[in-house]
Amino acid sequence: MAGCRRSSRFVAASAAVAVLVLSWNAAAQPPAPGSPPLGPPVPAPTPPTLSPGSPNPEPPGPPSLPPGSATNGLPGTPLLPPQPAPPGPQRFNFKIAPNTPMKDLLPTPPKVATVRGPVLADDLAKVPEAEFQAKPEKATASGKLTEQTAHQLAKINHLNAKKADAFMAALLESRADLAGLPFVMGDDCRTSGERTRQFTIAVNTVRQALGGGQAGVVPAVSVTGQFTPSGAINTDAGRIQLLTGTSGPVPQGGDTRVVLRSFSAPQTADVISEISSMLQPFWKQYTALCEQEDAARGRTDKALAEHVTLARIAALMQMLAPESAEVRLGLVKYLTGVPHVEATKALARLAIYSAEDDVRHAAIDSLKVRREKDYTDVLVKGLRYPWPAVAKRSADAITRLGRTDLVPELVAVLDEADPRLPAVREKGGKKAAVVREMVRVNHHRNCMMCHAPGNPETMSESAITAEVPVQTQPLPSPAQGYRQSSSELMVRIDVTYLRQDFSAMLTVPDAHPWPEMQRFDFLVRERVLSDDEAVVFRDKLTPKEPGVLSPYHKAALAALRELTGKDAAPTAEAWRKLLNLTVKD
Repeated sequence: MAGCRRSSRFVAASAAVAVLVLSWNAAAQPPAPGSPPLGPPVPAPTPPTLSPGSPNPEPPGPPSLPPGSATNGLPGTPLLPPQPAPPGPQRFNFKIAPNTPMKDLLPTPPKVATVRGPVLADDLAKVPEAEFQAKPEKATASGKLTEQTAHQLAKINHLNAKKADAFMAALLESRADLAGLPFVMGDDCRTSGERTRQFTIAVNTVRQALGGGQAGVVPAVSVTGQFTPSGAINTDAGRIQLLTGTSGPVPQGGDTRVVLRSFSAPQTADVISEISSMLQPFWKQYTALCEQEDAARGRTDKALAEHVTLARIAALMQMLAPESAEVRLGLVKYLTGVPHVEATKALARLAIYSAEDDVRHAAIDSLKVRREKDYTDVLVKGLRYPWPAVAKRSADAITRLGRTDLVPELVAVLDEADPRLPAVREKGGKKAAVVREMVRVNHHRNCMMCHAPGNPETMSESAITAEVPVQTQPLPSPAQGYRQSSSELMVRIDVTYLRQDFSAMLTVPDAHPWPEMQRFDFLVRERVLSDDEAVVFRDKLTPKEPGVLSPYHKAALAALRELTGKDAAPTAEAWRKLLNLTVKD
């Protein structure tokens, strides 16, 4: 684990509380009842948060803090408990017969929950989930689950040895629950050469900045408060959430996370002192690292500079996707200073996919001085995204940007059905009802669905690899990285079959030893419906009374009124007549 950390001490009449300060989205969860206090995850290098399910590349990192090298202020009590050494190389000898049936080479499919129509609430936890394989039905020993993971990767390599991406093609052919997801294969899912090299550097830079270097102690502060049943402390300085890894305002500002490790009754805290905090916020650290890299590289040609710029944008957008609003506000500021079309598109995505108003508004302000044609497509597609919140944000962005040239697009939305309604299309030579719907993918559990195995016998030296996390082992934070303990457990980050639209942290029940809050990636699939399913979708989305507007029509109508300063009946025909537009327009 990078650097040295010191803990705070709660000085209370009968309470002794040890806390560990984390930054960003480091995993944290309360200890199980009756269990001993949990220490921090086993230090292990972590990947950048890339596409759905991606682990992250493994750069060299600083050495772990030796056990007992720091104390929490109590005599003889180490801040970091002795940590077991990372597992050594595990060599599995899997022999797969050439005539092995295809069904034995594919993972056990998950039990797919019936989708009972569209999700009408703005609750991302209710979005249907797509998974690579079934979860273990009962507790499995760590070594056994590790072997099962390595065995599945060996099966994938067995199929891919015959033809590139052969396993993925076979998986999609056999799994109706994965049909319609936006998988890409062949050259479209691969990076190589200098692009791969610079992306690796960019990923390592972000991770190093997330680690924050060394930690220091801020001046002592004193606040009083009372533990709540949810594990927080309500104080005169604001609410400090202790158990989940998130926090409200805390003394000294910053994006500090205070995480409860242990306490004893009565659960009161009279004083919090010596709150540890990272010395340098992420963006200050990241900027300094980039400046060092640029100085060391010296003058570069235009082609190399292009690779560096694109790699940094890609790494930041992927790795910071689930981070706090404060960090992503910094991302907006960074992208604002990058004069590149990809930075413009990234700002547009932040403007429509970010849940926080301040992040979206900052991105929109930055777009005001950008070339309109570079981001128009992002906003127009957002008007028809099958999640109404995104459509509303897209219409709001168009309004705030004063894009009167997009009035015809807004009028066209009034002419169209709700994007979540089934549409009749040709599928396999037959007409079928097809629906576009948003789905979620657990970022940590689906590496093998999103990446090819890291087979050292066939991949180039420039390939980026990272280890598939095993559910019986603690999940490292983004700043720490995933392990690189065994070549049989690696996947290639430079081969990515799925890319998300946005990401969010959601609660996962019974997650131990992984954190309760985990990253999910969201994307859109096209799914063929049965006749009965199509009836349910149409029944839930078709207005029961005349004049009732869909959320898409409401968003477009509000934008039209704001942009034109006029009003008309909520139909495309009325607005075209008012604005003297034609259908062709």
